[in-house]
Amino acid sequence: MGKLKVVVIPLVVVLFSSGLAGCAGSEEGRSGAGRDVDYNGSDCILIRTIRDYTPLDDSNLLIWGPAKRAYYVSLFRPAFDLRSSFRLSFSSRDEQLCPFGGDGIVVGSLMRDTVSIRSISRVSEEQAEQLLIRYGRKEPAEQQAPAPEEDVKGAEVEELG
Repeated sequence: MGKLKVVVIPLVVVLFSSGLAGCAGSEEGRSGAGRDVDYNGSDCILIRTIRDYTPLDDSNLLIWGPAKRAYYVSLFRPAFDLRSSFRLSFSSRDEQLCPFGGDGIVVGSLMRDTVSIRSISRVSEEQAEQLLIRYGRKEPAEQQAPAPEEDVKGAEVEELG
């Protein structure tokens, strides 16, 4: 019975610790930059309404639809040509781009690569702005320091002599 305790207790500790690590959440969820964004969204976008896109990194991008609606798109694997691609195309069985049914983003001009979509989440303008800043695609707006009050008097200088 003593040998069983020696094996079981460390195993329970390891399993418990790994469970706590998984509950801690990702860096995206903890930082203020991605708060309230559903990183596992199942939204769909009508392909003909896609107006623009901005690659965030090799696995994530923002897609803009009509009326400046923004969608955060996460891919199953990195697409190394995503950031350098001038034009994306889409692979879908119907008119919608969705994170299910085998839909994907096609990158590259000579060597075309189709990468499946992990998730699509509609985000607000503020969330899109935060994602652009978080991924280094946009500089954060600088907060201006308040102007000094004019009634403030300076310290007087006394000459030593």
